[in-house]
Amino acid sequence: MPNQRVMFLTICALLSALISPAQSTAQVKRQLVDTLVLCSSDLQTALGPWVDYRRRQGHKIAVRFSKPTVEQNKELIATYASDRLKNILLVGDAGDRWMDPRKLVPTDLVPAKVNLLFGSEPKIGTDNTYGDLDADGVPELSVGRLTADTPGELTETVNRIMRYEQQPTGQPWQRNINLIAGVGGLGRVVDAIVENTTREIVTELIPSGYKTSMTYGSWTSPYCPDPRRFSETAIGRFNEGCLFWVYCGHGNRDRLARIMLPDQSHQILDCESVDQLNCKTGSPIAICLACYTGAHDGADDCLAEHMMRQPNGPVAVVCGSRVTMPYAMSILSVEMMNEYFRGECETLGQLMLKAKQRMVQKPDPNNTYRKSLDALGKTFSPMPNLLAAECKEHMHLMQLIGDPLLRLKRPKSLGLKLVDGSEDSPRTFSVGDTVSVAGTTEHAGTMLVEIAYQRGRLRQRPSFRREYDSSDEAFSKIHEDYLKANSSVCVRKQVRVTAGAFDVSLTIPEGCKGKCDVRAMLLGAEDVAVDSVPIQILSDRQSRKKRRAEDSTRTARLKGAKSGAKPK
Repeated sequence: MPNQRVMFLTICALLSALISPAQSTAQVKRQLVDTLVLCSSDLQTALGPWVDYRRRQGHKIAVRFSKPTVEQNKELIATYASDRLKNILLVGDAGDRWMDPRKLVPTDLVPAKVNLLFGSEPKIGTDNTYGDLDADGVPELSVGRLTADTPGELTETVNRIMRYEQQPTGQPWQRNINLIAGVGGLGRVVDAIVENTTREIVTELIPSGYKTSMTYGSWTSPYCPDPRRFSETAIGRFNEGCLFWVYCGHGNRDRLARIMLPDQSHQILDCESVDQLNCKTGSPIAICLACYTGAHDGADDCLAEHMMRQPNGPVAVVCGSRVTMPYAMSILSVEMMNEYFRGECETLGQLMLKAKQRMVQKPDPNNTYRKSLDALGKTFSPMPNLLAAECKEHMHLMQLIGDPLLRLKRPKSLGLKLVDGSEDSPRTFSVGDTVSVAGTTEHAGTMLVEIAYQRGRLRQRPSFRREYDSSDEAFSKIHEDYLKANSSVCVRKQVRVTAGAFDVSLTIPEGCKGKCDVRAMLLGAEDVAVDSVPIQILSDRQSRKKRRAEDSTRTARLKGAKSGAKPK
């Protein structure tokens, strides 16, 4: 009997020695993971190329089958929590009445507080809590979801992601940002104030080296196309390729709000017309600042899911899962733009994470954009005392339907500067003058240089629309004004440059005047590079006045030289 007891203890000790190192090794491996994937059981094989691709980039990926409940998935995530863990990718649908529930990757439901007061549902569908390790409402990890229903759909999405990152850089679309806006519906005066403030913020936050277009759903605006062609125009802006395709306005689960006119209305985009999204080069990151467009937990797929399903659709969609509020949406937009243009995040998931975190942090007192938005929020929000709570709620509301590891197309600077000019800023020129710019590039390529009106300025005065007119002639004139409002380039030149220093000269054409930018972009190189410098182009009257002043100064100097006196 004693011998049996000794033998039993010996066996237990041996088993313990064998098992403990294995457990320790597994724990060490979990602590090395930077991205944890929770995947539907039938999609893991189709995800394989994405896993291999990301591992070749240096990521430490762990793929696990999703659990039936959010709580179980959170417990699984907790076992991987470490300083290295940065990203959570959910692969599978959150809600589809046609699918086996065992194949779904559940989304969380958190109580609504602010938007509930304005017609939203009691619960907010959100993936945000998967990244909230300490349950304080603020995420520590970036979270994204690939909402494929079938292996074939997932394969298409993965191929689009890899194609986006692997396609040549330095293409014209990589400096384009296309903005689509519906009417706010707050009244003509308030809508105008909000529109002007938003335009000012966009003008300041987006560096002038980038090309923007505005498509606005108010027939009184020069940025409104023929309303009958609004959907065609908005989709066309998507299909031409751009960094970001941004919609701001009203929306629903299956559509963006219609453009409303006094006697008719027109669709922008819905779950049926998404099949017209066909961007073959430069699939945009779509940002839908609208209600319900990202309600991915519904019985039927939401608009964002239908957009992602298109073979040449967006590479990712940022969207709201319930009723969204203008103030918090504006704050998120400002923080996203700040992070993209002035931050250091390399991936879309990290950009979203930083923007969400900053939404609820005390803003920098020198941040004039936040001050402007705070003033608007306090003035026009129905609940100005709930602005902070509104921002915190929108961390849950905003979803990333896409890959959090998606690498951003980050531009480099060309160090662009004017040469052979005065030290005034901006320097002044006249029609017919030559403007020379110089800079440096690490790579050879084609340099696109152009003189363009500064953002928000119109080259031609639009027609004044005092009264609504729905005739074919009036709508054609509206579209003509729209094209002119989005045409800011006065002159353009392409030259071949080698690595190192470069300089390019342009002649200012007739009809160009006022505040302009000299913009430059390196095309066809290994890296994206854009830059700009401001200039002031004098009108004919200003040029004559300047010449008279220069002649007067020159004459005074000549007289002073003859008399020996020093000119003042």
